[in-house]
Amino acid sequence: MADAQVTISDLIHRHRQVLSRLQRERRMTVTRDGVVVAIMTAPDEDHQQMDEWAAAGLAHPDWRERQEKLWDDLLASPTRTSSGSLDTAGTDAILADREETDR
Repeated sequence: MADAQVTISDLIHRHRQVLSRLQRERRMTVTRDGVVVAIMTAPDEDHQQMDEWAAAGLAHPDWRERQEKLWDDLLASPTRTSSGSLDTAGTDAILADREETDR
């Protein structure tokens, strides 16, 4: 499905309507003279909920920074792989069954 489009002029002069439409459409392409100049996306609904909880004191005020740090830590951590000592009896049985039924 193609993004909804809005001109830069409409964005400037009718920003309230454009932002309301963005909430419904979730993603919009902004154009100037038919050329794409920006892509707007509505905020994630879960993030909006977290902001409301933070404002009400139900979530930590710096939840966004904490989430960003968590993602950075996860991306920087080494990938864990299996040691190879896993029991493969179940996998071997499935593969053997496939070989028997593929004939």
